[in-house]
Amino acid sequence: MRLDGIWLASASKRRSILLEDLIFEKPRIKLVCSPLIEDEISPKKPTLKETVFSITKMKMENAFLEISLGRLEELDFRGDSVDISKIVTIVSDTLVEDPDSFEQVFGKPSDILEAASMLKRLSGRKHKVWSSTGFIIHRSLNFNHIPDFEFENWLGYIWTDFSTVEIDDLSEEILFELLNSNSWEGKAGAYDLDGKMSKYARVKDGEKITVLGLSSTAMNKLVNLF
Repeated sequence: MRLDGIWLASASKRRSILLEDLIFEKPRIKLVCSPLIEDEISPKKPTLKETVFSITKMKMENAFLEISLGRLEELDFRGDSVDISKIVTIVSDTLVEDPDSFEQVFGKPSDILEAASMLKRLSGRKHKVWSSTGFIIHRSLNFNHIPDFEFENWLGYIWTDFSTVEIDDLSEEILFELLNSNSWEGKAGAYDLDGKMSKYARVKDGEKITVLGLSSTAMNKLVNLF
Protein backbone atom coordinates (compact mmCIF):
# COMPACT_ATOMS: atom_id res chain seq x y z
CA MET A 1 0.00 0.00 0.00
CA ARG A 2 1.36 3.38 -0.97
CA LEU A 3 0.49 6.76 0.52
CA ASP A 4 1.40 10.02 -1.20
CA GLY A 5 0.25 12.44 1.46
CA ILE A 6 -1.52 13.26 4.70
CA TRP A 7 -3.82 16.23 5.16
CA LEU A 8 -3.92 17.19 8.84
CA ALA A 9 -7.12 19.23 8.94
CA SER A 10 -6.04 21.18 12.01
CA ALA A 11 -4.05 24.26 13.02
CA SER A 12 -2.48 22.38 15.95
CA LYS A 13 1.32 22.74 15.90
CA ARG A 14 1.68 19.90 18.41
CA ARG A 15 -0.27 17.43 16.23
CA SER A 16 1.79 18.57 13.24
CA ILE A 17 5.04 17.84 15.10
CA LEU A 18 3.79 14.40 16.18
CA LEU A 19 2.93 13.45 12.60
CA GLU A 20 6.21 14.85 11.23
CA ASP A 21 8.06 12.61 13.69
CA LEU A 22 5.92 9.66 12.64
CA ILE A 23 6.69 10.01 8.92
CA PHE A 24 10.30 11.21 9.34
CA GLU A 25 11.68 8.11 7.63
CA LYS A 26 8.96 8.17 4.95
CA PRO A 27 10.19 11.03 2.71
CA ARG A 28 7.75 10.17 -0.06
CA ILE A 29 4.80 11.08 2.17
CA LYS A 30 4.05 14.82 2.19
CA LEU A 31 2.31 16.26 5.24
CA VAL A 32 0.12 19.32 4.72
CA CYS A 33 -1.41 21.06 7.75
CA SER A 34 -4.37 23.27 6.93
CA PRO A 35 -7.39 23.70 9.23
CA LEU A 36 -10.97 23.14 8.19
CA ILE A 37 -12.85 26.27 7.20
CA GLU A 38 -15.11 25.62 10.20
CA ASP A 39 -12.79 23.98 12.74
CA GLU A 40 -13.95 24.98 16.23
CA ILE A 41 -17.00 23.00 17.36
CA SER A 42 -18.66 23.28 20.77
CA PRO A 43 -19.20 20.16 22.91
CA LYS A 44 -22.80 18.90 22.99
CA LYS A 45 -22.75 15.35 24.40
CA PRO A 46 -23.16 14.48 28.11
CA THR A 47 -20.08 12.29 28.67
CA LEU A 48 -16.50 13.07 27.75
CA LYS A 49 -16.06 10.09 25.45
CA GLU A 50 -19.28 10.93 23.60
CA THR A 51 -18.38 14.61 23.51
CA VAL A 52 -14.90 14.24 22.02
CA PHE A 53 -16.18 11.61 19.56
CA SER A 54 -19.07 13.87 18.54
CA ILE A 55 -16.79 16.85 17.90
CA THR A 56 -14.42 14.71 15.82
CA LYS A 57 -17.36 13.31 13.88
CA MET A 58 -18.56 16.84 13.06
CA LYS A 59 -15.05 17.80 11.94
CA MET A 60 -15.00 14.71 9.75
CA GLU A 61 -18.33 15.69 8.18
CA ASN A 62 -16.87 19.12 7.39
CA ALA A 63 -13.78 17.46 5.91
CA PHE A 64 -15.93 15.16 3.76
CA LEU A 65 -17.70 18.23 2.39
CA GLU A 66 -14.46 20.10 1.69
CA ILE A 67 -12.96 17.05 -0.04
CA SER A 68 -16.05 16.78 -2.26
CA LEU A 69 -15.57 20.47 -3.18
CA GLY A 70 -11.96 19.90 -4.28
CA ARG A 71 -10.01 20.88 -1.14
CA LEU A 72 -7.36 18.17 -1.58
CA GLU A 73 -6.52 19.45 -5.06
CA GLU A 74 -5.95 22.93 -3.62
CA LEU A 75 -3.52 21.83 -0.90
CA ASP A 76 0.23 22.11 -1.42
CA PHE A 77 1.26 18.51 -1.96
CA ARG A 78 3.57 17.54 -4.86
CA GLY A 79 1.72 19.14 -7.71
CA ASP A 80 0.26 17.13 -10.56
CA SER A 81 2.06 13.90 -9.58
CA VAL A 82 -0.05 13.38 -6.46
CA ASP A 83 -2.75 10.76 -6.58
CA ILE A 84 -5.60 12.26 -4.52
CA SER A 85 -6.87 8.77 -3.68
CA LYS A 86 -3.60 8.12 -1.82
CA ILE A 87 -3.98 11.02 0.61
CA VAL A 88 -5.20 10.38 4.15
CA THR A 89 -7.09 13.20 5.88
CA ILE A 90 -6.80 13.44 9.66
CA VAL A 91 -9.13 15.28 12.03
CA SER A 92 -8.78 15.26 15.80
CA ASP A 93 -10.03 16.80 19.01
CA THR A 94 -8.78 16.74 22.61
CA LEU A 95 -10.61 17.52 25.85
CA VAL A 96 -9.37 17.63 29.44
CA GLU A 97 -11.58 16.35 32.24
CA ASP A 98 -12.44 18.75 35.03
CA PRO A 99 -11.34 16.90 38.20
CA ASP A 100 -14.16 18.58 40.15
CA SER A 101 -16.85 17.19 37.83
CA PHE A 102 -16.19 14.15 35.69
CA GLU A 103 -18.80 15.20 33.13
CA GLN A 104 -17.37 18.70 32.64
CA VAL A 105 -14.52 19.47 30.26
CA PHE A 106 -11.75 21.95 29.77
CA GLY A 107 -11.33 22.97 26.17
CA LYS A 108 -9.00 25.72 24.94
CA PRO A 109 -8.99 28.76 27.26
CA SER A 110 -10.20 31.97 25.67
CA ASP A 111 -7.84 34.21 27.65
CA ILE A 112 -5.17 34.19 30.36
CA LEU A 113 -7.74 34.45 33.18
CA GLU A 114 -9.56 31.34 32.03
CA ALA A 115 -6.18 29.59 31.63
CA ALA A 116 -5.27 30.52 35.21
CA SER A 117 -8.59 29.13 36.48
CA MET A 118 -8.04 25.81 34.69
CA LEU A 119 -4.47 25.42 35.93
CA LYS A 120 -5.46 26.16 39.53
CA ARG A 121 -8.15 23.46 39.40
CA LEU A 122 -5.73 20.93 37.89
CA SER A 123 -2.94 21.78 40.35
CA GLY A 124 -1.95 18.88 42.63
CA ARG A 125 -4.47 16.47 41.09
CA LYS A 126 -4.98 13.71 38.55
CA HIS A 127 -7.29 14.07 35.57
CA LYS A 128 -8.13 12.33 32.32
CA VAL A 129 -7.33 13.65 28.86
CA TRP A 130 -9.42 12.34 25.95
CA SER A 131 -8.37 12.48 22.29
CA SER A 132 -10.52 11.34 19.40
CA THR A 133 -8.86 11.07 15.97
CA GLY A 134 -10.45 10.32 12.64
CA PHE A 135 -9.07 9.28 9.24
CA ILE A 136 -10.67 9.77 5.86
CA ILE A 137 -9.32 7.18 3.42
CA HIS A 138 -10.19 6.45 -0.20
CA ARG A 139 -11.88 3.07 -0.53
CA SER A 140 -9.27 2.01 -3.14
CA LEU A 141 -6.62 1.79 -0.39
CA ASN A 142 -8.33 -1.39 0.90
CA PHE A 143 -7.96 -0.48 4.57
CA ASN A 144 -9.04 -3.67 6.32
CA HIS A 145 -11.46 -2.15 8.85
CA ILE A 146 -15.19 -1.55 8.87
CA PRO A 147 -15.73 2.21 8.37
CA ASP A 148 -17.71 4.31 10.80
CA PHE A 149 -18.87 6.62 7.98
CA GLU A 150 -19.00 6.62 4.20
CA PHE A 151 -19.23 9.48 1.72
CA GLU A 152 -19.02 8.77 -2.01
CA ASN A 153 -15.63 7.00 -2.48
CA TRP A 154 -14.28 8.07 0.91
CA LEU A 155 -14.44 6.10 4.16
CA GLY A 156 -14.23 7.54 7.67
CA TYR A 157 -12.81 5.92 10.81
CA ILE A 158 -12.64 7.30 14.35
CA TRP A 159 -10.75 6.06 17.42
CA THR A 160 -11.00 7.52 20.93
CA ASP A 161 -8.55 7.04 23.82
CA PHE A 162 -7.85 8.59 27.20
CA SER A 163 -4.79 8.93 29.41
CA THR A 164 -4.48 9.95 33.05
CA VAL A 165 -2.19 12.87 33.89
CA GLU A 166 -0.91 13.91 37.31
CA ILE A 167 0.10 17.53 37.91
CA ASP A 168 2.24 18.72 40.83
CA ASP A 169 1.07 21.36 43.25
CA LEU A 170 1.66 24.55 41.29
CA SER A 171 2.97 27.46 43.35
CA GLU A 172 2.13 31.05 42.46
CA GLU A 173 5.61 31.38 40.95
CA ILE A 174 5.10 28.33 38.73
CA LEU A 175 1.63 29.51 37.68
CA PHE A 176 3.12 32.88 36.75
CA GLU A 177 5.81 31.11 34.69
CA LEU A 178 3.28 28.93 32.85
CA LEU A 179 0.85 31.73 32.14
CA ASN A 180 3.44 34.26 30.98
CA SER A 181 5.11 31.73 28.69
CA ASN A 182 1.86 31.69 26.66
CA SER A 183 2.21 27.90 26.49
CA TRP A 184 -1.48 27.68 27.42
CA GLU A 185 -2.65 29.26 24.16
CA GLY A 186 -4.59 26.85 21.95
CA LYS A 187 -4.18 23.98 24.44
CA ALA A 188 -7.02 22.03 26.02
CA GLY A 189 -6.74 22.38 29.78
CA ALA A 190 -4.34 25.33 29.33
CA TYR A 191 -1.16 23.27 29.23
CA ASP A 192 1.21 21.53 26.82
CA LEU A 193 2.73 18.33 28.20
CA ASP A 194 5.68 18.70 25.83
CA GLY A 195 6.12 22.36 26.73
CA LYS A 196 6.65 24.26 29.98
CA MET A 197 4.31 21.91 31.85
CA SER A 198 6.61 18.94 31.19
CA LYS A 199 8.53 19.75 34.40
CA TYR A 200 5.41 19.58 36.55
CA ALA A 201 3.22 16.86 35.01
CA ARG A 202 3.47 13.22 33.95
CA VAL A 203 1.33 10.51 32.37
CA LYS A 204 0.27 7.98 35.00
CA ASP A 205 -1.83 5.74 32.77
CA GLY A 206 -2.20 5.52 29.00
CA GLU A 207 -0.09 6.99 26.21
CA LYS A 208 1.53 10.42 26.07
CA ILE A 209 0.53 10.97 22.44
CA THR A 210 -3.12 10.89 23.51
CA VAL A 211 -2.45 13.79 25.89
CA LEU A 212 -0.63 15.68 23.14
CA GLY A 213 -3.67 15.56 20.87
CA LEU A 214 -3.87 12.32 18.87
CA SER A 215 -5.49 9.00 19.74
CA SER A 216 -2.75 6.41 20.32
CA THR A 217 -4.89 3.72 18.68
CA ALA A 218 -5.36 5.88 15.60
CA MET A 219 -1.62 6.48 15.31
CA ASN A 220 -0.97 2.74 15.44
CA LYS A 221 -3.48 2.28 12.62
CA LEU A 222 -1.72 5.03 10.64
CA VAL A 223 1.62 3.22 10.98
CA ASN A 224 -0.08 0.08 9.63
CA LEU A 225 -1.20 2.12 6.62
CA PHE A 226 2.44 2.85 5.80
